[in-house]
Amino acid sequence: MKRLFFKIFLWFWLGMIVMSAALVTSAALTQSRSAEDQRWRQKYEFPLQMRSRHEADLIENYEVSAAVQYIDSLEQREPIGNFMLDDSGHEVLGRKVPASVLSVVPQLDRIPPAVPLFLSNDRIMAEKVVGPSGRQYKFFMKFPPRPFFPHSLALFFFEDVGSEGIIRLVVLLVTATVFCLWLARHITGPIGKLRWAASQIANQNLNTRVDVEVTGRHDELAELGRDFNRMAKRISALVGAQRRLLADVSHELRSPLTRLNLALGLARQHASPKNLEHLDRMEHETERLNNLIGQLLSLARIESGVDLQESKPFELGALVQEVASDGDYEARSRNCHVKFDQSPDCYVEGTREMLRGAVENVVRNAVRHTGNDSTVEVSIERQPNSNGAYAVIRVRDHGSGVPESELADLFIPFHRVADGIRNDPYGTGLGLAIAERTFRLHGGSVSAANAVDGGLIVTLQLPAFETETGTPIPPK
Repeated sequence: MKRLFFKIFLWFWLGMIVMSAALVTSAALTQSRSAEDQRWRQKYEFPLQMRSRHEADLIENYEVSAAVQYIDSLEQREPIGNFMLDDSGHEVLGRKVPASVLSVVPQLDRIPPAVPLFLSNDRIMAEKVVGPSGRQYKFFMKFPPRPFFPHSLALFFFEDVGSEGIIRLVVLLVTATVFCLWLARHITGPIGKLRWAASQIANQNLNTRVDVEVTGRHDELAELGRDFNRMAKRISALVGAQRRLLADVSHELRSPLTRLNLALGLARQHASPKNLEHLDRMEHETERLNNLIGQLLSLARIESGVDLQESKPFELGALVQEVASDGDYEARSRNCHVKFDQSPDCYVEGTREMLRGAVENVVRNAVRHTGNDSTVEVSIERQPNSNGAYAVIRVRDHGSGVPESELADLFIPFHRVADGIRNDPYGTGLGLAIAERTFRLHGGSVSAANAVDGGLIVTLQLPAFETETGTPIPPK
């Protein structure tokens, strides 16, 4: 979001700077051209009169070549075109007269002698001059085109723009900066709130809504915010209905299962030996169904948060050690082991049985998927950070791992790995989902990653406390 904010800010800011600089520069250029015309007139007004008279004197009292030689010496120092027309319009110096100069002749005819004519756009100066014999001439000076920009930018900036122009430019830049900051924040602020709300929905905080600061605006972003809230409300209603359905169905199935188990027990009493195998199979499948219903009810109870009423501080290491011992007993059937490594005491606050069930789900999942004759490694340690400290549990198996694209979906209820690498025919796809929701409900988190040398590592975190009294560990 910060990148979008700075992009919007910089584009608007650069646009305002270019416009401000263009306005100040164009005003200064206009003023500069006017000032330069004034300087040009003042500089050459006297030389115009002096040269016209001197050249007329050279032409009449000496030869034309003397006048040409005089003009050539002047043009070597400064490239100014010099032309002299007689009464008949003939150029007496033998030079080709440009059309721009000839176009000035009618204007000069309307002016009395000794009155200079200045044409700044054409860069021409002209004057009627009377020679010693009384003969009248038309004298012209043609200057090179005026450059669009001054030859010296420093001179232009400090003299033509001046302190007043610099102050105007600074004021415009400050105003543009403040305005562009406000505009970028006005545009990106609601987008940031929408992004935050979307991330909360993605993290299953379905009660998240975009606040009135966004929906109360009168633009397309407000409409987007209102549509987002309607979408979130609909998703929350659908997910809530699904959870209630699962909970209700699971609860209603308990009674038929109980009666089915009772019927199986009665059937065993009167069954022949050849039918016992079928009854054993029915009882096994009934137990699996009962476990599935129990997990569904646990998931519904966790998401409702009712068990948090029994929350209290306790030492997490002892709980994890108990779970590891139970997992080690189960793993022996496959010639596997569960190894537990504990650091100093880690006190946490929560519902002990809920957390035990969550850790047990992760350990049992590792035991089911670790390779034969391998060891599941379980460890717990306390890690300090800027917010205090966390109790970190790591459960690592030595199985086939999980495809990277599937890691984020491991904690979705009923999710099965797409390629079947870790599919468990006896699993329900709820164990890791229950563990993730349990730890998130306690202010912690659960994540999974593949080990470099094979296997899966599941990391569980909970806020840690100083002692069993529940005193938080101060941040470092």
